[in-house]
Amino acid sequence: MAVSTADQLGQAGLVPTSLIAFAFFGVLYAVYVRLLLPRPFPGIPYNKGSEKRLLGDAPDMLKEVGVTRELNVWLLKQVNKLQAPLCQVFVTPLSKPWLLLADSAEAQDIMTRRPEWDRSNFITDGLAPLDGFHARMKTGKTWKQTRAWLQDLMGPSFLNNIVGPVMYDNAIHLVEFWENKARVANGRPFDVNEDLNHSALDGMLAFVFDRHFEHTAIGPQFDLASKLDPSSIETGPNGEAKFPEAPLNEFITALYQTVDAIDQVTKSVSPTFTMWWLRQTPRYKKVMTVKRKVVKEQVRGALRRLETTGVTKTAIEHMLMREKKAAEKQGRKPDYESPILMEEIAGQFIAGLHTTSTTLAWTFIYLTRLPEIQANLRDALYKGYPDAHAEKRFPTLAELNKARVPYLEAVLEEALRLHATSVARQATRDTELFGHPVPKGTNVILIANGPGFHAPSMQVDPARRGATVKTNNGWDESRDMSAFDPERWLVRKEGTDEVEFDANAAPQIAFGMGPRSCWGRRLAYLELRMVATLVVWNFDLLSVPPALADPKASYGIVHRADQCCLRLRSRRAGGEK
Repeated sequence: MAVSTADQLGQAGLVPTSLIAFAFFGVLYAVYVRLLLPRPFPGIPYNKGSEKRLLGDAPDMLKEVGVTRELNVWLLKQVNKLQAPLCQVFVTPLSKPWLLLADSAEAQDIMTRRPEWDRSNFITDGLAPLDGFHARMKTGKTWKQTRAWLQDLMGPSFLNNIVGPVMYDNAIHLVEFWENKARVANGRPFDVNEDLNHSALDGMLAFVFDRHFEHTAIGPQFDLASKLDPSSIETGPNGEAKFPEAPLNEFITALYQTVDAIDQVTKSVSPTFTMWWLRQTPRYKKVMTVKRKVVKEQVRGALRRLETTGVTKTAIEHMLMREKKAAEKQGRKPDYESPILMEEIAGQFIAGLHTTSTTLAWTFIYLTRLPEIQANLRDALYKGYPDAHAEKRFPTLAELNKARVPYLEAVLEEALRLHATSVARQATRDTELFGHPVPKGTNVILIANGPGFHAPSMQVDPARRGATVKTNNGWDESRDMSAFDPERWLVRKEGTDEVEFDANAAPQIAFGMGPRSCWGRRLAYLELRMVATLVVWNFDLLSVPPALADPKASYGIVHRADQCCLRLRSRRAGGEK
């Protein structure tokens, strides 16, 4: 009798094997779908189809950002594509979605009135090269200890009497440096990005060490530029003068290399692995060795001065005095060379570097593009410091401290607003946004260049907002929110022609808000005011070729222009000073 094929397969034991294989692959597929594919939060919009891909939205993001270097632009595109004030993207495999919040009122509420939203691991991981610096810590006992060391350093007395004079001297030095470079450039524009970095770093060196550290970043550049002949300077493709860079002291070089490491880690797909790899390299090990050596030397010098005078005149002396008082209160011996104290001291230089230099660069870029605003600012400065203008001299430090110029405040605030980086927060417990459940550990990115900040807000049902959200903020969204418009920050005094600066006229998160806002914002504003005032007072910022007027930028810990090319004409020669 004939035997069927099925019977033959059954007798051979192949049917059960096929079924087992089928079941095995079925289980694998179920695991793939359940555990490996992105798992959207219910009810929150996302790009359809991305939840079915193992890498979710990551390939699209990496493809675009790899070309543009503008993560903020890609994030905004997702918000605009989905047309939702709260949406989600799947960027990190095996992790929770990123939430994108494009609503200024809700963003301010999270930062100021929602304690369950703490420092994001985007920051703690991205700032890993700063080790124990307070900015990368979660809120807690250690963070409070580091902040206690810094107490009173942002007070008016310390800023105006101790830091102010040194910052003022640095700003004057920058002006003199640029007068020298403008002479050598002979009418050509030149890139001042690195000059602004050097000036900002010198400001932080002065803040922490005062004059007890003899090296500066601008000093070698000043000496080199003073020896250059105009004919020796190369001209770039857009007519810009190309100045050489002088070598820097090894400690200053180490600080810049730390900034480079932060940029590398921040932009990495895997910050933790990138940081681990960097720590293995001889170059990074040398950076750490140099920083520790200099900070330890400065700590010991500061202790000797304190023992002799008992007076705190620098940030490092103040921090050591705070450690002494804390130790006495806690009944322990002061630990002046604890790793966390040393890392807090070293972190101060980086914290104040790119925020001020980047903001000044964008400010000068806008003033070059918009000569009418530049003229308005100069006129406001002349009226704000009439004696200095009449006597054809710089405004003194005392004059700068005494009077605020509303139009200057508005110009600086507008540059900060348009180039703020998006802020990230992480849920420390299960919570909700717009009525949607948000599990513990979720990261939310507060989109600083989207609706509510650079465009009119999206409509949100008031019933879906949190109980603490304040929406009656009075922000005027009828003005072009994407334009550089300092006037938006000014309000006219009743019955007069005078104007006042209104810091709450528009949403602003350049320094963050609430308990985790930028600790050094007052120091940053002090430097911004001084440098912007003295530069605009002493120079005409003339037009530059279109290719230099609108530079590309990259998005990392700051939104940094690739270049800031200025064509400077000294007003000193014309008697305008």
